[in-house]
Order: sequence, then C-alpha cells, then structure tokens
Amino acid sequence: MPTSHTGRLHFASAMSDRVNTPDAQREVLDILRGQLTSDSADLILLFATMHHHAQLDQVCRDIEAAVGSRVTLGCTCSGVIGTRREMQESPGLSVLAGVMPDVSLTGFSYAQFDWPTVLESPAALRDSIHLGDGGGRGGGAGGVGTDSSEPRAILLLADPFSTPMVKLLPAFTEAFGPVPVIGGMASGAAESGQNKLILNGSTMGDGAVGVVIGGRVDVQTTVSQGCRPIGEPLVITRSKRNVVQELGGRKSLDALRQIAASLSPSDRDLIQTNGVHVGRVINEYKSRFGRGDFLIRAMIGMDSDDGYIAIGDPSVRTGQTIQFHLRDALSAEDDLRMMLAAQQVHGDAQGALLFSCTGRGHHLFDHADPDAGMVYDALGASPLAGFFCSGEIGPVGNQSYVHSHTACLAVFREMMTVS
Repeated sequence: MPTSHTGRLHFASAMSDRVNTPDAQREVLDILRGQLTSDSADLILLFATMHHHAQLDQVCRDIEAAVGSRVTLGCTCSGVIGTRREMQESPGLSVLAGVMPDVSLTGFSYAQFDWPTVLESPAALRDSIHLGDGGGRGGGAGGVGTDSSEPRAILLLADPFSTPMVKLLPAFTEAFGPVPVIGGMASGAAESGQNKLILNGSTMGDGAVGVVIGGRVDVQTTVSQGCRPIGEPLVITRSKRNVVQELGGRKSLDALRQIAASLSPSDRDLIQTNGVHVGRVINEYKSRFGRGDFLIRAMIGMDSDDGYIAIGDPSVRTGQTIQFHLRDALSAEDDLRMMLAAQQVHGDAQGALLFSCTGRGHHLFDHADPDAGMVYDALGASPLAGFFCSGEIGPVGNQSYVHSHTACLAVFREMMTVS
C-alpha cells in the first residue's frame, strides 16, 4: 500500500552565547522567526544557564508571545547544546520550537501527583495528568486519523535535589507501559531550591515538569551509555541486595581479577583511573547480548576479604546476567556513533533533543562539540536543542532510567500514514 507524509511537522532551533539576557533573547528570537514556517509554534523547549536565571520568567513569556506555544517546558543548566554546537560552563540559551499539528501536548508538574494514591494505583498517575487536555491544533483533541490519547513519548525535566526518581520513573512505566520517558535533571545549581523549572509560564524551584506527546508524530530515542564490555557475560549465583557475592559459582572479585588479568596494559590502567562499570542485562530471554541490552551502573565498592563487589543498582539479584564494562572517550564516541546508526534508517528528522551528562563534553573528549557533532553527522542539520544534565533520563529496553555519563537523544519525525 502506498504511504505519504503529513508534511506539516516542523521544528526550529536557536542558541545564543550572549551573557546579557535581553541580547540572548533577541538573538534566539531572530533565528527562530527565520526558521519557522508557521505563525504559531505548539511546543517550546528552553534551556538556560544560570547567567539568565534572574530573568528567565520574562524570557519565557516573551518567547511564547513572539512564536506562540501550547506547552512550554524548560530548566536551568550548566551548559546548553544546539545544532552542531555545545556551550559548556559558559553563558548559553538554547531553544527548540515545534509546529506540531495533529499532535496532543499535555503538560504536567510533579506537584499535581497525589503520591499515596499513585503508589497504591499507578493508573492514578496517568489520570492525574489529564491526557487530552493539551488538544491538537488543526485536528481538535484527537487530531486527524489518530488517537491523541495514545502517548508516543514523555519529556521529563526534574530537579535532582527534590525529585524521587527511584519512585517516579517506575510509576511512569506502570502507568504508561513501554512509552519512552526521556529528558534530564537540571544542572544549573549546586544546592536545593536554586534551579528553575518552567511549565507554561510558571517557574518552580523543585519537583519535575513534563509533557506527554501523543498523536501523529514518531519519536525515536537513542541512549548511549558510553561503555564497552570486557570479559564475558556472567550469571549472578549469589547476592544480597546490591552486593554481588558470586558470579558463576566463584567469588565475584575473583572473576573480575581474572578478567582484568587478560586485558591489555592500557585497559588495566583505565580500570585504575576510571574504575569498572557493570552492565545488567535487561531482557534475560535473549540468547545473545550486545549494545543496548545492558543497563550500565558503576561498581561502587569491593570487599577484598570476602571477595564481594557492590554495584550502584538496587535491582540486582541472584539469577541475573551481568558483564563488566570500561568507559573512556574512545568507547563513548564509538558507542554513540554505533547507536546513532540505527536512527539513520528511520529517515529524515524534523527536530531533536539531546541530553548529555555534565561529565561528557570537554570533560571527557579532547575536541569541541563532541556529542552535538556526532548527532549532526547522523541527522544532518536537523534543528537540535538540549543541555548538560546532572542525570540523563532515557529508556533501556521497555523501562526508562536515570543514567550518568550518558547521551540521551529524542528524534521527532513525521508519522507515515496509509493513503
């Protein structure tokens, strides 16, 4: 059967390195106006360094007034990302504006969740977001030829000091199933109450804000955890909480030492400088495991006397499969490029969001704009915005997690329709 595109999904992105907030705002607006093909946008994503903290409320109102918005989402951060460019630990304002007809956009904040009810019945989380209230310009609440109540993705921005992500993300999985949750933790402040989160003109200093995206849009995600495996996958044969006592019937530390002894001198040096990471298999039913099959967590301790290791993963248990991993700049670059190759098979991208760890950028790589450059190589000049996070949010398998040292990408495309 022939297929056709709607041809109406459109994004624009802009960024500024001006330290003066009104100047940065004017520069961003001039760029957005030059790219937008519609008089009114539907979704605005805005990320600003702390240089713009004091006037951020006014910036949001002015941009909304200038280009329109059904939902505006944003936060403060330590650095921003745009098309082919990263501004890390320097003044930055980055904006993505989307014209999204036939797409429902339902904004929400953490404050509207009744946690006792949500924890008792995860469906209450979905109910409290009031899906469908966002509507769909050009097609009413339901759009044209699609059910806008069916979520495609959830964008989530959260304050790291006040948001219990260990409860929130599993609740989203229970409420929405495998719908990807992608975003990041605000990174602008070093203490509680200093970050700003933005939702539709309102700002708050704690909690989380987000938007459920439904209807006629395809959202594909990429989560690059930046590691490469060493040794072979091993089954946990004895454990207690997050302490792995035995792997394949041997003391876990003995298993690690044997693997380390087989490595090259440079990899053994890497263990000394960067430590060891552990990947836990997400889907144990697969016969072989490769990139994207592991949830990477740090090894946070060892007991030399008993031969045990501790992993920063509360879900570790006996019977699971794990594999040790190493992380360095070369591994991170190779991993992201390989993961981005899968994005290229989906066709042209209309827009994208990139959430990278504050430990990446110039802290990890020896060249400028590493993650933004790799995304550009894969997607071309597609409008892109994002920021450096204090924790990146993205799916591995059918569940979303908070990561570290990770690059999480959301790509927006026109949904193919049957004609």
